[in-house]
Amino acid sequence: MSDLDPAAIRSATDAGEEALRLLRRHIDQVAAAGEADEETDRALWEAVAAYGDALDEVADELDEDEEQPEPDELRFTVRARYDYAVVDEKEFLAAGRGVAGAVAALLQRAGGKPIPALEVGSLETGSGLVTVHLNAEPLTAVDFDDADEPTDLLLVDPEENLQFVLDEPVYDSRAEAEAAARRDGER
Repeated sequence: MSDLDPAAIRSATDAGEEALRLLRRHIDQVAAAGEADEETDRALWEAVAAYGDALDEVADELDEDEEQPEPDELRFTVRARYDYAVVDEKEFLAAGRGVAGAVAALLQRAGGKPIPALEVGSLETGSGLVTVHLNAEPLTAVDFDDADEPTDLLLVDPEENLQFVLDEPVYDSRAEAEAAARRDGER
C-alpha cells in the first residue's frame, strides 16, 4: 500500500467522510420526521456514488501494482460450424455410410484434420472435438445479422439431434494414450 498515490487515498477518505456526514444527517431527519428531506436524500446518494468512484480509483491503482503472471504459453480455441445439405440423396444412401460415414469422408479428404487451413508451423494442434447434429434449419446469411451475439451461431438448438462425435484427444505421453485406449476398450 505504500506505493499508492496518497492523493487518491485522501480523496477516497474525504469522500467517505462526506458520505458518513450526510448519512448521519439523513438518519437524524428520519428519526425526527419519519423521512429525510429531498435535498439530503439526493446529496446522500451523490456522496455514496462519489465515494464508490474514489474507491474504484484506489482499486484500479492496486490492480496496476499487482504483477500479472505470464502464462506458460499462449493458447487459443477455434470453434467452427459448417452446415451441409445432402444434394444427391440416392448417392448418399447408396454409399451406405450415413452421416457418420459422410463426416469421416470429409475429415479424410481434409487430411485427417478438422480444419487443415489452421495447420500453421508456429502452432501445435491440441485436442479436438467435432460434433454432428441433424437439424432442419441450416445457417444462413440472415442469421449473422439477426444474432444478438456472434457466438449464438455456435449454440446447439434443442431440436437438433446429435448424430456423431469425433474426439481427437492429444495426450502428453504414449503411456497416457495407451491407458485411454484401454479404458475406451473396456466400455
